[in-house]
Amino acid sequence: MTTRALLVLVAGGIAVAAAGAVTGALLGYGFAFAWVVHFALMAWAAAWVEAARPALRGDHWRIRRWEPALYRRLGVAAYRRLLRRLGWERLMGHSFAGTRSALPALDLRTRRSEFGHSVLAVVALGLAGVAALLGAGPAAGWLAGLTVPLHGYPILLQRALRARIRQVTAATEHRAGTGVTP
Repeated sequence: MTTRALLVLVAGGIAVAAAGAVTGALLGYGFAFAWVVHFALMAWAAAWVEAARPALRGDHWRIRRWEPALYRRLGVAAYRRLLRRLGWERLMGHSFAGTRSALPALDLRTRRSEFGHSVLAVVALGLAGVAALLGAGPAAGWLAGLTVPLHGYPILLQRALRARIRQVTAATEHRAGTGVTP
């Protein structure tokens, strides 16, 4: 891990803890606290993943044949439409060039996003567990409850997008192999 990545990891963790403590002290340890903690965690994870640039190779990142159908049944398309209506993609600066040559970069971005949200889901559930052990039921409930829409569905959304990328890439490779121009 680079020095920059380590600095982001440590300083970001301190910043998230401070944001949570201030929010909890000012607004209580309910919904607002959990909301701020989750979004502070997302900013921290995005900065850390950008600094660390993990390779993210291996079998886990491969999308199985059965996954897209499962994600459709779980409502990932509706979740994606909600994010678009809210302007999330614009806010995050996630634009796609719309060319086949841009697909590898998009694929990497989906893996990085999935990785970040996976780490955050574990961290958020760990924080919820600690809050529960400390007797902070509302904080624990909100931290755990917000994990599904703020991290669980984004993980599924990235995997669904990667399945589509693979489908387009495979179709392009098939056409190139048969002499048909893409």
